[in-house]
Amino acid sequence: MDSLKEKRDLLKNKIMDFFPEPGIFLTGIPGFSLSLRTAPTFNQHCFYKPMAIIVLQGKKQTVLGSERFTYKENTLVVTSIDIPTVGSIIEASPEKPFMTLILELDNYVIGRLLSQADYPHAENSGRGMMAAEADEGLLDAFYRLILLSERPERQKVMAPMIIKEIHYLLLTSPLGDILYSVNTKGSRNNQIAGAITWLKDNFRKPLKIESLAKRFNMAESSFYRHFSKVTSLSPLQYQKRLRLYEAQRLMLSENFDTANAAYEVGYESVSQFNREYKRMFGQPPRADVNQIKNID
Repeated sequence: MDSLKEKRDLLKNKIMDFFPEPGIFLTGIPGFSLSLRTAPTFNQHCFYKPMAIIVLQGKKQTVLGSERFTYKENTLVVTSIDIPTVGSIIEASPEKPFMTLILELDNYVIGRLLSQADYPHAENSGRGMMAAEADEGLLDAFYRLILLSERPERQKVMAPMIIKEIHYLLLTSPLGDILYSVNTKGSRNNQIAGAITWLKDNFRKPLKIESLAKRFNMAESSFYRHFSKVTSLSPLQYQKRLRLYEAQRLMLSENFDTANAAYEVGYESVSQFNREYKRMFGQPPRADVNQIKNID
C-alpha cells in the first residue's frame, strides 16, 4: 500500500472516533481542532487566522478577493495572516464526509525556529494564503498529535514538541516562504502583517491610507500594492470586511439591532451599512441574521 495513502487512511479512521455527529471537535490541545461535515455548505464567510489546514477527504472551494481555489483530498492550506474568505464545501456526504485537520500557527514558535537555523526563502512572497500537497512527514506528525488528544496526561510535555515539529515542517515545505516573509522583521510582508493588526484594533476609525502607510514606513503606492498582493483586497475593502463581520457577530451574539450594529462598527449611515451588508452577505442584515439563527 502507498505509505502516504496509508497514513491518510489512519487519520481518517481515527477522526471518525471523535464525531458522533458532524461539527468541530476541539481536541484539548490549544489551537488544534478537527472538522467533519456530511453535507455541502455554500458561501460561508469567515476570517482565517494564521493556520495550517489539511484536507483529508472531500472538496472545498474558497474565494479570496477575486481569486477562486479548489482544495481536495491531501491538500495542505497555509495562511500566514488574518485573511477574509468565502468558502463552500462542494463534496461531502454521510458516506464520505469532508474532513480537515486544523492547527493555528504560533508566530512565537516560528520566530524561535527562524533564529535557530537558516531558511532559504524569499523575504517577500505573494498571497497570505497558499496550498500544496501534504507530505507523509506532516501527516505523521498530525497523527501523533491526534493520538495525544486521548492522553491528556502527556499533552503538556509532548504536544508542544510535536507542534514545534509541525511548524518546522511547514517552514521547510514549498509553502515556507509565506511564513518566513511575514515573520521576518523589516520585510514588506512583515510590515503588512503589522498594518493588518492595526486595522483589526482600529477598524471603527476612518481609514487614511497615507497615514497608515507612514505608520509602517512605506510609501503610499508601495503599501497599497503590497497589501493588495498579500490579502487580495485593498486596505479599504479589508476594513469593510472587518466592520461587516463584527456587525454580524454583534447582531447574532449580542442582539444588536441593525442601526446600533452599524454605528458600533464605525458606519455613519445606516442605509450605506445596509447596502454594503447585502452586497457581501446576499441579503439585508435582519433577514440574514434571522436565517442564520433559524438554521442553528
